[in-house]
Amino acid sequence: MDYFISFEQIPTRGLALLLMFSLACVAHGQDNTENIYFELPPGFEQGFEESDESFFIQEWVPKGESVNDWSEMLTLTIQNIPNIDPVEFFNHMADEWEKSCPEYGGLLLHEGLENNYPVALWFLKCPANPMTGKPEFAYIKGIAGNDNFYTVQLAYALLSEEITDLTINRSMGFLRQVIVCDDSRPQAHACD
Repeated sequence: MDYFISFEQIPTRGLALLLMFSLACVAHGQDNTENIYFELPPGFEQGFEESDESFFIQEWVPKGESVNDWSEMLTLTIQNIPNIDPVEFFNHMADEWEKSCPEYGGLLLHEGLENNYPVALWFLKCPANPMTGKPEFAYIKGIAGNDNFYTVQLAYALLSEEITDLTINRSMGFLRQVIVCDDSRPQAHACD
């Protein structure tokens, strides 16, 4: 199933997000034309969605699981923070993980440009997430758009030593196909 979201489509509701770094938001007009595209992994279904004028989060888990008891979770966030450095964002996010998880670990895996947008790919791990008591290992891709900052995260309730090559390859393949584009700027950020 292909997934597509435009910031204008996001309903307005309250938001509470734990363990996520948030920056002061900059207001902008509602004429955003950026979109994020990706194909959901097979067998995932929506488990949670919440938003307000400056932030959107949506989570998917394997069928039969919930956002409170999951083995894998896919999370999309869209923040009204244009042109932020993805490495700077993740450094702050990693600081928050470290405060919450004394045995935290993280590593920047990649930084560069994709479709002429700055991107970074990280992994973060916490052997015992204080919110769930479970281990958590996550691959996170951040994309600095002209209109918003986008993250897509694949998290596993596994210790890092339990992650297999198959899991790594599947995760990297999924994150590689996540793209932000802008039809109003086709020379710079094509949506084809």
